[in-house]
Order: sequence, then C-alpha cells, then structure tokens
Amino acid sequence: MTVKKARILCVDDQLSGLEGRKMLLEDCGYHVLIATSGVAALQLFSAHRFDLVLLDYRMPEMNGDLVAECMKAAQPDIPIVMLSGEAELSETVLRSVDLFVSKSESPASLIGAVEHVLKGHILFNPLSEFENATEQQRVA
Repeated sequence: MTVKKARILCVDDQLSGLEGRKMLLEDCGYHVLIATSGVAALQLFSAHRFDLVLLDYRMPEMNGDLVAECMKAAQPDIPIVMLSGEAELSETVLRSVDLFVSKSESPASLIGAVEHVLKGHILFNPLSEFENATEQQRVA
C-alpha cells in the first residue's frame, strides 16, 4: 500500500528562500508547487488541489494576508501557514491563517509545524509557543 504524501503550495517572492523550503519539503517526501507572487499563488490554488499552503506575508503587489483571505473564501478547509521574517504579526493579518511561523525558525521546526498542521491539529500560535506547549494546549 502506497502512502500519499501531501501536496503543498509554497509561496514567497524571495526565490532563494522559496527554493530552499521546496527542497526541504521534497526531501521529506512532500509534493511541492511554488509561486513567486500572490497572483501566481491564487492561479495555482484554483487550478490544483493542495493539502497545505505555506505563504510568505510580505510580497509586492499583494501581501500574504490578502492571498490567504482569497484562498480561505474559496476553500476554507485548506490549512494556511503564514511565514514572515518578522517575529510577530498582528491578529488582523493572521485572521485567515491557521498557523504563524517566523522564518528565523529552524528547518526542523518548520517541518514539525507542517506535519502537525497536516495531522489536523490546527494552531494559531507562534511556533515558539507550539514547541513549548503541552499536547492538550496544542489541540484546538
């Protein structure tokens, strides 16, 4: 029996970080499509079925919060993880996402967060809180 690995849409306007996350996720067995803009991400999102979206916040033309809002309006069951170089984002920015992860987190922490969200344990905490939380606190 073959185990289906999740299909992930990874979105970032900075190609080096995007390619690095793509390689990391593919090394873990995930199927990854990438987009370098919010518009391209929305086009891919409407054309393919994804299990998870990793979405950068700061992008030219359309920030990640607007992209997330459009995605959730179309398919509210698809989890979205917001990534940012900033340590914190406002609740208003994060209202359409399921988890926030700082880009300063380790690759292992990012993979752990991806696996956790894909298992259905949707969080709305910074990753540092996720790592320190008890199992009861983690489950929404």
